[in-house]
Amino acid sequence: MTPQAQERPAERGEPEEAPLDLHAALRLVNDAETRARRELYGDDAMVYLIWGLAWLVGYGGLHGARFGWLPLAPEQAMLIFGACILVALVSTVVIITRQSRGIRGHSSFLGAVYGGGWALGFMTMGALGGVVVAMTDDYWLRSMAFNGIAILIVGLMYMAGGAMFNDRNQAVLGVWFLVVNIVSLLAGPVHFLTVLAVLGPAGFFAAALAGTVRRRRLLAGA
Repeated sequence: MTPQAQERPAERGEPEEAPLDLHAALRLVNDAETRARRELYGDDAMVYLIWGLAWLVGYGGLHGARFGWLPLAPEQAMLIFGACILVALVSTVVIITRQSRGIRGHSSFLGAVYGGGWALGFMTMGALGGVVVAMTDDYWLRSMAFNGIAILIVGLMYMAGGAMFNDRNQAVLGVWFLVVNIVSLLAGPVHFLTVLAVLGPAGFFAAALAGTVRRRRLLAGA
């Protein structure tokens, strides 16, 4: 073999391949994961805060009507409660719709299934309403039964969402509401509103705080 044939590519003026920068590649992967997590979770703290306030005002009004510390008839308190839930629901839809723009593929499918599960769950609750009304004439006993069904759906859906989206915050909130539901039902038709008015909003506010801390960490890692 001639000395000319033994020359290295660099000696012949040929460019060498740049070595693989593993640190740069790792930074790219971490940045992509951070962006994906921000898009997945969005501003869930705001959603939890809205629902916490809705429950606080709504169940607080029902509690005040039940025990007389607010000058409200039960029917008036129920209207206030329904208005709070409606405002929270519309706000949630608007926030999630804005956050989910541009999301396609499997994540979009999961979101559609999850949203459909919420809708079908509460449609089922509405269908059960006639059965509950036929069972008793006691207004507060019917109210306890309705709320028991609703919070069961809420707890199970939050747990399902936590599993689907790998969201520990949502899963813990689901467990919390199932426990709160059990406690409220055991408290009976006299005291179930006290449990819901205190422990329900507390769960949402705790989830909002946890979501805020998580979002700040994600932004700090961007």
